[in-house]
Amino acid sequence: MKYEIQHYTLCDGWVNTWTITNEDGTTESEYFETKEQAISALADFIDEENREYLHGNIDSPYDIQEFRIEEVL
Repeated sequence: MKYEIQHYTLCDGWVNTWTITNEDGTTESEYFETKEQAISALADFIDEENREYLHGNIDSPYDIQEFRIEEVL
């Protein structure tokens, strides 16, 4: 099993908006081997958002409640 981080969007509901960029410049959805890896990646993202907000680089950070981690095949 793999895990993905899903973001709640008004238009599409819960979707995986996380992507990785390959060496050739193409992008694809990002998946994690364990739930713990997904939790860690989401925590790192939220921490970075909060730092950027405190430095005045963004107007408002994402709320962790906008995300969930789901198991996928």
